[in-house]
Amino acid sequence: MQFLIALFALIIGLAFCFGGWRFFMILLPLWGLFVGFNVGTDVVSAIFGDGTFATVTSWVVGFVAALIFAVFSYLWYYFAIALLGAGLGYAIGSGAWGLIGNEQGFIAIVLGLVVGAVFAVGILALNVPRLLVIVVTGLAGAVTMLAGWFVLIGKMPTDQIHWTYVGKLITDSWFYLVIFGVVAAAGILAQMKAPAVGPDSFELEKDSYRY
Repeated sequence: MQFLIALFALIIGLAFCFGGWRFFMILLPLWGLFVGFNVGTDVVSAIFGDGTFATVTSWVVGFVAALIFAVFSYLWYYFAIALLGAGLGYAIGSGAWGLIGNEQGFIAIVLGLVVGAVFAVGILALNVPRLLVIVVTGLAGAVTMLAGWFVLIGKMPTDQIHWTYVGKLITDSWFYLVIFGVVAAAGILAQMKAPAVGPDSFELEKDSYRY
């Protein structure tokens, strides 16, 4: 299970970091799946004080939330766009709580949701310009890849998978902080230099995901 969780995070992170704009429409429902599962398990963990995957309840709630977010992301373009910003904002907000040495809990979740809401409103207000998507997906992909790596090497136990913990692990080591910066920068540069294939390259029917 540890390997599967790590592999999924690494693949999703890699796809977003280096192909976020080019494969934007394909990746949005996958991001909804990932964010929904993460938020669902975080809430259960905060309420009952159990590990992320320690109980059947956390798995069930996580999967239900993941499916809801993924389906909504597939059916409604603007929901998916808002979720893209909200997912990164949630990771930054709850992760920032870990930067000052605090543990996962309701404060981390609330902080993540508040920052996520700000990011969601911002990305909708700016109408998702290409550069913004590239930067957002580059950062989100890099931090997701590191989360997968931490799980893979056992640095982050599967019952403690929270953005708070990821943020703490990154800032506790200058090595991982540098790795995060390098991977994010590499992903952003790779996307900017890649052929301009993405939502702006086609006439997009935003209600049906058709070009």
